[in-house]
Amino acid sequence: MSHPITAHFTLEELTRSATALRLGLDNTLPAQYLRNAEKVASTLERIRSYFGGKPIRVTSCYRSKTVNAAVGGSLTSAHCAAMAADFEVIGVPHIEVCWVIPEIVPEFDQVIYEFGPTGWVHLGLAHKAPRHQQLTAVKIKGKTVYKPGILDLWKM
Repeated sequence: MSHPITAHFTLEELTRSATALRLGLDNTLPAQYLRNAEKVASTLERIRSYFGGKPIRVTSCYRSKTVNAAVGGSLTSAHCAAMAADFEVIGVPHIEVCWVIPEIVPEFDQVIYEFGPTGWVHLGLAHKAPRHQQLTAVKIKGKTVYKPGILDLWKM
């Protein structure tokens, strides 16, 4: 059964985790984080609207601490409190989404252009004063490195 949070996003979508399914890990959203998930879903609705209603595919929103550890997430990841989403706007280059997030979501905490055109957009929201971090994630010698700014490092 589907539990809509907004017109286009469900609780199941925001808690789905391929890693949790593959490893048999519980990724149930604690009730204390439901408002956070609602805030993320509402923010994604604003982004969807900005891009003319193009669908958004969420690949990660809430992650239990166990799931977060299994994916190699940061110990302080906003995903663990349902305050972040990794996603793509279907048909829109990820870098373009990253460039306009400060306009669409002025209260953003973090936007990360993750791993170029074949990666995804990470959007983090803040509980308190937002940091307004804009970063580009790249792999260097197998390690993730965060460079300041939304950088088009994959130009042809």
